[in-house]
Amino acid sequence: MRRSLAAGILLLMLGSSPGCGMTKPRNFRKIEHPAPMVRARALSLGDRRPGSQVVPALVARLDDPDPVVRLAAHEELKKRTGRDFGYVPWEEAPERQAAVGRWRDWLGGKAPADAPAPSPQHQPTTQIRRTIRK
Repeated sequence: MRRSLAAGILLLMLGSSPGCGMTKPRNFRKIEHPAPMVRARALSLGDRRPGSQVVPALVARLDDPDPVVRLAAHEELKKRTGRDFGYVPWEEAPERQAAVGRWRDWLGGKAPADAPAPSPQHQPTTQIRRTIRK
């Protein structure tokens, strides 16, 4: 319930801000922007880029100083990979580090022993596309 509440808050925050050009990024490169809201919004704009570029950038944002950016990165990672690794975006840095380490290990090809497989409803985007093409 807490995760769905957090995701709802994120969507509300991202969708209800006033129409200012500065807060509406048009590309994924804005994930490095100084304004947290711009970074958070840009995280979902990597659809046309290969996962090999987007997923590492999303994992890097799990350490962002802003909790909204961390939440957006985590939600996008879950959507793309179907994995979670026990990451909780609003926890303090020491509590988040173990999960961030599991994400980094997974990225480096060293999947943690306790890493759950993606659930069927959360297949990575590339697997879904392959299924549709067959």
